[in-house]
Amino acid sequence: MMKKNWTRIDIACGTEGADHLGAVIADFFGVSVEFTDAGIRFYLESDRFAGQRKRIREILESTPGIEPGSGDLLCSFSEIPDEDWSETWKAHFKPLRIGSHFLIVPTWETVNASPNDLVIRIDPGRAFGTGHHETTRLCLEWLESHAENRTTNPLGSLLDVGTGSGILAIGAALLGFENVTGIDNDPEAVEVAVPNIELNRLSDKIRILCRSPEEITGRFDVLISNIQSMPLIEMAPTLISKVAGGGRLVLSGILTEQAEEVLDEYGKRGARLIGTRSAGEWVLLDFEK
Repeated sequence: MMKKNWTRIDIACGTEGADHLGAVIADFFGVSVEFTDAGIRFYLESDRFAGQRKRIREILESTPGIEPGSGDLLCSFSEIPDEDWSETWKAHFKPLRIGSHFLIVPTWETVNASPNDLVIRIDPGRAFGTGHHETTRLCLEWLESHAENRTTNPLGSLLDVGTGSGILAIGAALLGFENVTGIDNDPEAVEVAVPNIELNRLSDKIRILCRSPEEITGRFDVLISNIQSMPLIEMAPTLISKVAGGGRLVLSGILTEQAEEVLDEYGKRGARLIGTRSAGEWVLLDFEK
């Protein structure tokens, strides 16, 4: 099997701009992003990177607070052999506790879990979703709180839009949702999510599909989506239509300064805001239909 070479991209954007830029990079390239003291770091296969240097510069220079023409000055690039990349990534992805019960464990780590722990084994691959980003944590914490305050048993159905690594779908199934569907329009994300579902022995409770929300039939008791503000705004009519009456619509990946625009779009379409959660620069909006 031919080994791949990787390019490590370090962007010195500072800690204040790292959250927003990291989310944009993760969404555009479908990669996991590491947050460093200087800014962010991510990896692309070298063959893929060859055609993306210009796009990285354009993303940087369209980010608020970054001066035009400074994109190249903020970036450094390093060639990393495949085996070194694998070990480097593993060194930065350690077991992580979220909420009262979730324990996120990478496939190469062993842990001593307690009987009350809900263990999510994950190999993020090229897809977004390790639990380390605030937006993913907000979603998992919401799911746990919703399960603890359940008024029905079982919890019902859930649609995870933009499932990425499948981490939210796995968390939902472990909490007791019996009909969980995770969708993503990126085939690479689906290629990552399916093995993660199998690894957690939840193939009988979760289906993963390479679909857009428009292609999904039926309505769900909970729809959760951790992507970004603009796609959420554009998809508002579709996402609302996929939620059952009285159901919950949970949106994350939203910067605090963009929350009002998202709220207005969903509010005028009949979704009623009943709660918010925040972490750093990010906010989660909890609607009832």
